[in-house]
Amino acid sequence: MALPLAQADFLTHDQIMAGIVEETVEEDALFNYLPFEDLNGYKQVAWNRESTLPAESQYIGVNEEVAESTPTWSQQTDTLKILADRIEIDNFIASTKDAVQSIVAAAVASKGKQMMRKFHDTFYYGDASVNANQFSGLHTLLAAANTIEQGSGSSGAAGTLTELTQLATTIKPGSADALFMNRNMQRRLSVPYIANVQYNIDKSSIGDLVPDYAGIPIVVTDWLTMTEAVASWSFTTKLGGATTSIFAVKFGRDARVVPGTNGVYNNNGILGLQSGGMQIGPPHPLERKLGFSIQLHWYHTLILGSTLSLAAYTGLTDAALTV
Repeated sequence: MALPLAQADFLTHDQIMAGIVEETVEEDALFNYLPFEDLNGYKQVAWNRESTLPAESQYIGVNEEVAESTPTWSQQTDTLKILADRIEIDNFIASTKDAVQSIVAAAVASKGKQMMRKFHDTFYYGDASVNANQFSGLHTLLAAANTIEQGSGSSGAAGTLTELTQLATTIKPGSADALFMNRNMQRRLSVPYIANVQYNIDKSSIGDLVPDYAGIPIVVTDWLTMTEAVASWSFTTKLGGATTSIFAVKFGRDARVVPGTNGVYNNNGILGLQSGGMQIGPPHPLERKLGFSIQLHWYHTLILGSTLSLAAYTGLTDAALTV
């Protein structure tokens, strides 16, 4: 009698490939554009935003009195927020399940991924007035004057290239660094009959395809939903509707100097602030178990310098864009 396969299997084992194949994948090249600055020991930041200019300057004649007037500014403040997570691991598992791949490293990496997912969602939909522990995202930071609203009442509508171009040219000084939209809008924008208007595709330094519109890179994000709700033409929540938004964003600090201002003015856009980046703490023994916990934390926030650095096209349905 030949040796049965079941018996032979007792003497062998499957080869396990190191690494974990991702199945929960959301793409967003946000961190290719969003700069972070470290607060170096501070927990809060304040910056002054121009409110009104002095009265208009005048040409005057000889011996005429020079009129006096003053500007006004408003001070904006924000505080670092705490994004945190933790995982508990049994000592036995950590000691006996480590031959091919570190269980601890895999578990910590999974927690880090989840924290990044939370950050991306908050970047678009965070509202500190609803949850004071989180920062406000693009929808909340957006000024009403920089919003192009599509549709009517609580219903959205198909977008137009004319209004998309209007969105792209709303940002100043200069132009937007990127347009953020979901895959539905990117597909609608790239359909053949409008592909030769202002829509192009280039390659990044690592070979990824990067579409652009009117010379502005398009960031395709899986975090802008197709379920945004609108009421009275305006965005209300990320769930409950059938619309989405496209954002035009200028990031970081604008290096341009406004003539005649001695370098006093700067036009900051969307900027990330942090204290030390994401931190992975040391293992801490569990009080009543033979195991340990590892905590991860990241102190950070998001600020908008000039309101002219952020604009949005809201209320867009998943329908073909028209000219």
